[in-house]
Amino acid sequence: MPTVIKRTTLICRNATRMMEFYRDVLGWRVDYDAKLKLSGGIIPCGKAGDEVQLYIMGGPDKDIAKIGLLEWINPRLPDPGPPKDRVGIGDIVLVADVPDMAGLAKKIAAFPGTKIHCSPEDDTFPDPRGEGTIEYSSMTFFDPEGFFYETYYRYNRPNPEQVMIRRTTCIGRDVDRSLAFFTGALGLTKYQDSTMQIQGGLAAGKPGDTVRFAVARAQHDYYGMAGALAFLKDPLPDPGEASFDYGIGRAMFVASTDDAAGLFAKVKASGVRVTREPFSRNVPKTGNSGETKMTSMGVYDPDGFLWEINQLT
Repeated sequence: MPTVIKRTTLICRNATRMMEFYRDVLGWRVDYDAKLKLSGGIIPCGKAGDEVQLYIMGGPDKDIAKIGLLEWINPRLPDPGPPKDRVGIGDIVLVADVPDMAGLAKKIAAFPGTKIHCSPEDDTFPDPRGEGTIEYSSMTFFDPEGFFYETYYRYNRPNPEQVMIRRTTCIGRDVDRSLAFFTGALGLTKYQDSTMQIQGGLAAGKPGDTVRFAVARAQHDYYGMAGALAFLKDPLPDPGEASFDYGIGRAMFVASTDDAAGLFAKVKASGVRVTREPFSRNVPKTGNSGETKMTSMGVYDPDGFLWEINQLT
């Protein structure tokens, strides 16, 4: 069984406000709500014993394509300043399909701290499955914490009944290197790989810049996927080799496997940096009604995006 991408976790200043954004604007539910003591080592910020608040928000699928909202409560993490209004290397793009673009735009505009980057516009693009042309409306925006979203309503295809985040795209340096990690180390399958010119909807670069974009899938070919995006012409400013710093405004993948030992051997052989080798831990269930036992590990991909990988035991 390949690695299953369960969720993307966003490190926040105010996880409760973000929970309200996902609940009231995107229409998601709270699947998990707990205060935890960190075991330390997986996430390269804070330390063992830090108290955090974690919400796990659920969308259309009850098991995957979720969003985690993680806030350090005691002690607080350093605040990097105002939320971003541009993205670059080391940032993510959350890509979603929506049931009602006009209604979503109104809710986003009314929610404090959000910012619409590009209002809904109509366009077309080739179906990545080779099934003709998709006609769509798209909108991009920043959430209250400065995370960036691309949203689509498709006129000539079915749309989900609620907002569905299909994939998390990592803005990096080298798509080949990212794909090698996704497919070779994690066992995902390459689903899409194309070169294109961007328009004004992406809050990076400038219209007309050439990018390469690739997607890797796990068990589903429509959602629960990871993407890699790199600017070819003109390249984005490079902050230097992956700094491996984590804190407010950064995102991490949380995935599962049924063979932690085997997966760790492949990940380690790929040459990426390990934050913590596999270890056993107990995690409180929501409402502190018992515990879940798992084996966990933490690794970086080649661009410094963090992956927490768990196996239930």
